[in-house]
Amino acid sequence: MTDSQRLQERAAADPLDAPGLDSGELAGVTTDHTVWSCIGNLTAVRSIRARVREFLERSERPSTVLDDAELAVSELATNALLHSRSGQIGGVMTLFIRVEPGFVRIAVADQGEKNAEAAGGRRLREDDADYGRGKLIIQNCTSRSGEYWTDATHVSWFEIDLA
Repeated sequence: MTDSQRLQERAAADPLDAPGLDSGELAGVTTDHTVWSCIGNLTAVRSIRARVREFLERSERPSTVLDDAELAVSELATNALLHSRSGQIGGVMTLFIRVEPGFVRIAVADQGEKNAEAAGGRRLREDDADYGRGKLIIQNCTSRSGEYWTDATHVSWFEIDLA
């Protein structure tokens, strides 16, 4: 089973049926996180980049982590605008940032794949269009990355090790 399939299983599980944690499991473990949503328009990528940099600067991460996270999240947010309903009128994207001991995890959730009706009958992607280098960018500046889908959303994520 792939990581994305496991994530889909967790996302589909009823949170009320989730097993509880023993009090000792959280002893000494702290995380810092934020969730932020924005309208999917031309300023969204700049805003998301700024949020990531500001959040990671506050948590005193090395500049290389800030630079890599900023580049990678720019790619994820741009893809969400270009290839999902989040980039259409009324679209929304959500940014998730979590700092754990040892790594930073950042995700961008969009509203799922564009459909032909919403695109006004236009082709969604030209066969000879200039696409395909985003995954290489993500792979080169992050430690791990992936994506998963639900019925209404698509989530792309990456992690950068802090060690």
